[in-house]
Amino acid sequence: MKKLMIGLLTAVTITGMSVSAFAADLETQKSKSEVNGDTLLISNYAPKDLSINKVVIRGKNIELGKNGVLIYKGKIMVPLKTTAESLGFKLEADKDNKIISLDNGEIKTNVYVGEDSYYYSSSKAIGLTMMHELGAEPIIVDNIIYVPINMYNFLFNDQKTVGSFWVRNKDGQWIYSLNGELIAGWKLINNKWYFMSNNGIMQRGWVQTNGNWYYLLNNGEMAASTVTPDGYKVDQNGKWDGKPASTVVTNTEDALDIINPIEGFDTIDEAQKALKFKVTVPKELLGKYNIKYINTISRELFQICYLNKGNDILFRMGQGVEDISGDYNNYKINNIVDINGSNVKLKGDDNLIKVAAWSVNNMSYSISVNDGMKQDDIINIIKSTF
Repeated sequence: MKKLMIGLLTAVTITGMSVSAFAADLETQKSKSEVNGDTLLISNYAPKDLSINKVVIRGKNIELGKNGVLIYKGKIMVPLKTTAESLGFKLEADKDNKIISLDNGEIKTNVYVGEDSYYYSSSKAIGLTMMHELGAEPIIVDNIIYVPINMYNFLFNDQKTVGSFWVRNKDGQWIYSLNGELIAGWKLINNKWYFMSNNGIMQRGWVQTNGNWYYLLNNGEMAASTVTPDGYKVDQNGKWDGKPASTVVTNTEDALDIINPIEGFDTIDEAQKALKFKVTVPKELLGKYNIKYINTISRELFQICYLNKGNDILFRMGQGVEDISGDYNNYKINNIVDINGSNVKLKGDDNLIKVAAWSVNNMSYSISVNDGMKQDDIINIIKSTF
């Protein structure tokens, strides 16, 4: 169940607590897709043939086989030998296999294992570019040298040298590459919405964003205007209508081996009976905010949402040391403060904290505030949980 819970947390709590409507997010993402020119026609579905695993570079489909790709420092890493030789490069390595020379008759370069330093020059003329950093150095895994796939954008001096495609990592999980860059969050692909975790993994099952729940089919597509395999109705924007499940469908390939993970309760005491750990809630909030809802997720995570004049404050707790806030947005404020001997991560914008996350005695906690809160105020709330 613990393994299941970690998977669910990745799927259901991966986005931030934005107050904007999901429909607005769809339009924003659609605009971004149009600006980025992401019009390459690919399948609406992540491939299902496990014997095929390709990347697209210079319009060429390069088969990676069982090696797949790696995600390292937020970059898509591909096997150097397989990709470079497919593009016509001849490779020569030094005796330690640390410096690899590439030459395709027009472009030549050296790749230095362990050094984020890249350049290229003409095979026929004198002169070379300055050294550039691409965000990740070449690494060796299982005796295979991996390089950032966007190295080829750099070598060929074209940011669209690497195409847009689905590809599996070494664990068989699907990721989506947009011209070599890793995609996280919601992404519109051929008019179908997909959701990738912060490490680029395509998600399935229930996800929560903007306080609403959405269902991703087994192929990754967001379900819309239908009933999910576990019997819940979602509208044209994919949002669950909040009503109990109808008859659960079990004879479909999209059905998961779990029921809906969200379980609502009228009181904290009722939720406590469903959990294996003792629930504590912020004492500082009691009496100042109304309770909007009390939930458990797979009976392994507790969450309670407080409401005051339209401002939601979501408190979560669960076993383990993972960040359970579900907010992986980039914020200008990223502070770590010591509160009663625990390191608490505080994130936010415009001098307001929107997310706090910390761990104590193998228990994880988080507080998410829609409209943000002054740092001193959220610290007082956190202190009241100890």
